[in-house]
Amino acid sequence: MARPEKVEAVESLSDIFKEARSVVLNDFTGLDVEKLTSLRRKCRESGVEYRVVKNTLAKRSVKDTPAKELEAFFEGPTALAISRESENLSAKILAEFAEEHEAPKLKAAIVEGKILDAAGVVELSKLPSREVLLSQVLAGIQAPGSGLVFVLQGAARKLMSVLEAIKNKKQSGNGEEPQKSD
Repeated sequence: MARPEKVEAVESLSDIFKEARSVVLNDFTGLDVEKLTSLRRKCRESGVEYRVVKNTLAKRSVKDTPAKELEAFFEGPTALAISRESENLSAKILAEFAEEHEAPKLKAAIVEGKILDAAGVVELSKLPSREVLLSQVLAGIQAPGSGLVFVLQGAARKLMSVLEAIKNKKQSGNGEEPQKSD
């Protein structure tokens, strides 16, 4: 690679590490061309960019970014799974693919400025998406209010039944027939 191309590649990778919601480093050793193509296709369909990088350029690109601690993980064959939309989508895709094919091997990740080791990436892949988590939190917030409304409605129904019974009793005491309530 000529010098201007290397500078451009370093700047491009540096921007990725600064702007992406998550970047998962992985070792794609053990994947033949067919499997690697299949992995790239899965990533592309999900909006995740899969890019093989040169370690020397990647090490330079993380120097002045929040991802500088990833420098130690750029050893051996390295590829990046980059997600600009979701914190855990790239980890989920790689972990599922690794279960089926025993590769790629997860190395590390940077998610919203936080560095995760391989075990952290696996845990991240098991989490539901951000939207699902938000809906679960919202449901948890709404549940006590819904329960309170249900309890209050039950109390109001019981009060209405008691008042209806008192009304019927008074009417029957006046010689009138008691009316049945619904």
